[in-house]
Amino acid sequence: MVINIEYYTITTLPTKLKEWAFDLLKSNMENLYKGSNLGWNSKQKRQEMNDKDCKYLIASNNEKPIGFAMFQFTWEETMADDDKEIEVIYCYEIQLAEEARRKGLGTFLMRTLENIGKNWKMNKVMLTTFKKNKLAMDFYINRLGYQIDEISPSEVLLPKEAKDYDYEILSIKL
Repeated sequence: MVINIEYYTITTLPTKLKEWAFDLLKSNMENLYKGSNLGWNSKQKRQEMNDKDCKYLIASNNEKPIGFAMFQFTWEETMADDDKEIEVIYCYEIQLAEEARRKGLGTFLMRTLENIGKNWKMNKVMLTTFKKNKLAMDFYINRLGYQIDEISPSEVLLPKEAKDYDYEILSIKL
């Protein structure tokens, strides 16, 4: 299998690929969102995926898209006393078609984001994942070495308060 990775900004991403990415995300994640405190909102998710700062890595095999990572360069707060914000590369989405899973593509896309972040002198790669998405939690923490970030609800709130949040913010320092 030969994989081609192409980089797009939201303004250069062809409409056909935008629709494909949304459809893949919906297929993979709609039920998880519906079972969460966030719920599923197609209109809101489309807006997020079309934000002016979105960047995409699209993975294709024989010109057929099979996965993508959507990310942004942004600032995130820290728990430092001075309310310091740091530059991070935030992975908002990483989605793979069923036939592309468990073949190293997810790892490759995440490591590529880490390399992009290092190149641009970012402090971390960050992402959010549902706690009940055990495969994703295992992938990020045990396979890639990400940790629960210092600003994740489970880290900053009392356990009684944190249980109301069904996601974790994960990160890896660059």
